[in-house]
Amino acid sequence: MEDITEILNNEVNERLEVAYFLLIKENEEVKQGVEAVKELSIKLYENTNIPKEVRRQIEDYKDISQFIEREMQKFIYMEGIRDSIKLLRELGVLR
Repeated sequence: MEDITEILNNEVNERLEVAYFLLIKENEEVKQGVEAVKELSIKLYENTNIPKEVRRQIEDYKDISQFIEREMQKFIYMEGIRDSIKLLRELGVLR
């Protein structure tokens, strides 16, 4: 069972990555947001007026926020798969 879970988890991660790049390609607002985050990260890194401890706290905040976002994406994706299977069973397509 763990092998199946690991395979499914790897597939979900791969699918989310593909979806992420497709979203950036197709949604100009998201593309601009991604670019803005990159620019802000560079400015933060290059800003010598910010104490190292504050910079570390900001980076920690960003890392934790990104982790939560990735986990939420995986969770929502898996829930969508479960909902799809349930619907297909209710429709009699799957047993």
